[in-house]
Order: sequence, then structure tokens, then C-alpha cells
Amino acid sequence: MKLTDSVLRSFRVARVFCENSEKINCFDFSPNGQTVISSSNDDSIVLYDCQEENNLYYSCDVL
Repeated sequence: MKLTDSVLRSFRVARVFCENSEKINCFDFSPNGQTVISSSNDDSIVLYDCQEENNLYYSCDVL
């Protein structure tokens, strides 16, 4: 699929991630696209399951 302007305009929000309470610094998908990890200024790291629409792990501890 070629990403033209009209294709990009047709994209819609599929999911809203709201576990982080401050600005997200990093957000990355797993190679298979089933999980997403995020880290934010609130010192939290959240691992989401994209298929089940819930978080798998949530931590406020600084690693």
C-alpha cells in the first residue's frame, strides 16, 4: 500500500492508551505487533496487550 495523503487521511484512532499520567517519552511495538510498551515522565512503564485491550504490566518503580 502506498501511503498517499488520501490514505493517511482515512486512518482513524483504533485505541487510546491512558495508563501513563504524564507525557509519553517512548512507545514501541513488539515485532509481532501484539504488544506495546510505553514509558513516561511519571516514571511508569506499561506493557499493553493490543489484542485484549488491557495492560499486561504496570510499574511506577524506577528501574
